[in-house]
Amino acid sequence: MQPREAVTADIPELIRLRAVALEGLGMNPGPADTPWRRIAHGWFEERINHRDDCVCLVVGGEPGEPLLACGMAWITYHLPSTRWPDGRRGYLDGIVTDVPARGQGHARRIVDALVGHLHTAGIHYIQLHASNAGKPVYEAAGFVPGSYPSMDLVTAPPAG
Repeated sequence: MQPREAVTADIPELIRLRAVALEGLGMNPGPADTPWRRIAHGWFEERINHRDDCVCLVVGGEPGEPLLACGMAWITYHLPSTRWPDGRRGYLDGIVTDVPARGQGHARRIVDALVGHLHTAGIHYIQLHASNAGKPVYEAAGFVPGSYPSMDLVTAPPAG
């Protein structure tokens, strides 16, 4: 089963798969009416319908039917350098396969298609953050540990 581009009718399933990913990372995604899901609906809608620098691919049924897997790629913009004169990089995110559909190559087909999409756009430096479960998929696709160590800063939202 080959990946196809997501459409608006797929958004509920994309949100469901996002919850699957969060559970896999040890987070409780909360109930169906939790605020992040409402926000995610608009987030996906914008990226699927209004952004040329982003693509969302899915594997599964027809639009609006259950999905087996999904993943996204977008272009990020950084300072130019000698190796990457235009500063553009690709970023893969949200790659998740529903638990019953794992081990069937869906994530790998999505990764390959996303990389192909970025290559067609002239992007040859692609980054991602890998969970332990996803690491073998990315390594099989040729990804290696990054050159730059990653650091995070998480701040508290303002009280209010």
